[in-house]
Formats: sequence, C-alpha cells, structure tokens
Amino acid sequence: MAYGVSIVLCDQLLCTDKQPPSCPIDATRDGGPLKMVGIIMVVYQYVLLVCDFVHLIVLSAFLMLKSLWQLMFPLPLKAITGEVVLVTGAGHGIGRELGLQFARLGARVVCLDINEANNNKTVADIGKEGGSAWGYRCDVSSKEDVHAVSDKIRKDVGDVTILVNNAGIMPCKPFLKHTPEDVHNIFKVNVFSHFWTVQEWLPSFVVAGRGHVVAVSSICGLMATSNLVPYCSSKHAVKGLMDGLTEEMRYAGRNPDIKFTGVYPFIVDTGLAKKPRIRFPSFNPILTAEYCATKIIEGVRSEEEIVCIPSKDYYGHILMHLIPRRVRRAFLDFMDTGVDEADK
Repeated sequence: MAYGVSIVLCDQLLCTDKQPPSCPIDATRDGGPLKMVGIIMVVYQYVLLVCDFVHLIVLSAFLMLKSLWQLMFPLPLKAITGEVVLVTGAGHGIGRELGLQFARLGARVVCLDINEANNNKTVADIGKEGGSAWGYRCDVSSKEDVHAVSDKIRKDVGDVTILVNNAGIMPCKPFLKHTPEDVHNIFKVNVFSHFWTVQEWLPSFVVAGRGHVVAVSSICGLMATSNLVPYCSSKHAVKGLMDGLTEEMRYAGRNPDIKFTGVYPFIVDTGLAKKPRIRFPSFNPILTAEYCATKIIEGVRSEEEIVCIPSKDYYGHILMHLIPRRVRRAFLDFMDTGVDEADK
C-alpha cells in the first residue's frame, strides 16, 4: 500500500467527534479501537520505511564489495561469435576498425555508411580476412533511409543483435559562425540517427530478450570545450539517450538482458578534429582508431555501461565535478587541451 494512501486512511481513522461533520468515519461510536488501528498503521509504515532503508544500506555495501571484487578479478569476456553486429559509419576511422575487429572475433558484420566506396572497401577487407560482412549505403540521419535499409538487412542477414551507432560529424568553429543548417546537420547525424536505428532494432531485442546497443560518443559528451558547442551539445544528448534507455529497460526488471554501452573517447586520429590542441601530448596522446575499437569491443564484451578511452578520463571527469567551478576552470586553462577553429 502506498504511503500517501495509508496516511490518508490513518487520518480518517483518527477522526474524532471534535472534527468537522465531513469526517468520513464516525469515531463517536467506537473511537478507542479505531484510534488504535490508526496508530498501528502509522507505526507499521515507519517500520516499513526503516526496513527499506536498512535493506538499501546492506544492498549498497554488498554491491560495492562485488564491484571491487570484479575490478580485481574481472569476469571472462563474453563471446560474440555468430552475433550480427551493425556498425554505422563503417567506411572510415573507428567504424572501419570496429567492423574488422568484430569480424575477427567471429561476428557477422553489417556495415552502413553514406560513402558507398569506403563502405564497400571495409566489407571487402573483412572478406579478405575470411570474415562475414554485408555493406549498405545508408544516410543514417534519414529515418526513411534507415527503415528501408533495415528491412533489407532483415531479409539478407537476419535480426541485428549488437547495434553500434558510430557515425558522426564534427565541425570545429566558434558558436556564432555555425549556421542554422550546420546545427541542424550536426544533430541529424550525431543524435537523431541514434533514435532512428534504436527505434528500428530495439523491438527485436525486446522480443528476443537480449541485445546490445553501443553509442560512440566523445569526451565532449562529458566535458565541454570551445569551438565545438553544437558538437558538445549533440554528444551530451547521446549520453542522455543512453542513460534514459538504460533506466527504462531495467525498470522493474523489464529487460535485464538488453545492455547499453556509452563510449567516450579522447581525440582520435580520424580527421574529424583537424586542429587539435594538446599541451601535454605525453599525458593525453591522440588515440588511434584501432586502439579505440579494441577498447570499445572489450567494453561490449564485459558489458560495461560507460567506456572512457583512456579510462583515466572517467575518473578525471568525476573529480572535476567535485571541485569548485573556479578551480576546475583554472585546471582546464592549465591543461590547455581542445581543438582550434578549422576552415572546414
């Protein structure tokens, strides 16, 4: 019984003849027993609350110990042999490396990219290594295109079991130099494409009772920087999407075997960040697409909800939000890391 309903009922039971005539219970007939029942119910609710709180403390302590144990003794990585992995933006950079590495682990890879030539090359290279891959030209920012290509995938390959949303664009210039079309395109590719693919494949995950959604975001989805305001906004939106989906699918034990992994890499050498600025490159080196793909797949196989690359950035993000804002800004100025304006 909900606390609010119980308290209302208790208030009704405790009504006396001194209260207004509208009191729903005539306590003048047998006030003593009714008052006692009301008191018992109030006590019962407080006992329940205390028990729930104690349960929370015990459960939290157990889960903390379990997390520490798994940190020291990680579980074996799950096999992905035979999984159908869909990768968007597979023609270049991280997406291409993801396709190659997933195929090497025995997965059947579906490659999507708007650049058909690059996408076909990824598919061909997977085939040369003995892997299984299918390629489709797809504008993932278009809901209609995503739906049409998804129907083809169902006919040619079957249902996707691991969805990797990787496609993205990254114009680097001050906020006031972005046109409305720029902002619209950034959100179409970096955010709306996630909605269209997830809406297309999540229903089959629910029916199967399993599945995995991966979103390749950016460190800009955790910490903002200049010359990337729309991009940072889009990556924060992706984080909100993944956090919301994670909670919705786990709520009341609805779909516990559907997993979600958000990926937040530092600057990657894919050509998107044309003028990176790093004061301490030995501490924060630019990452390779191959290394990022390896870490992403490890995160998928260990069913991590958050994968920061490098992992120290995650703890740095937490620490930065524990210190005062002025101290945080002073530290960011000292590190002097970001991207400079690029012509294109």
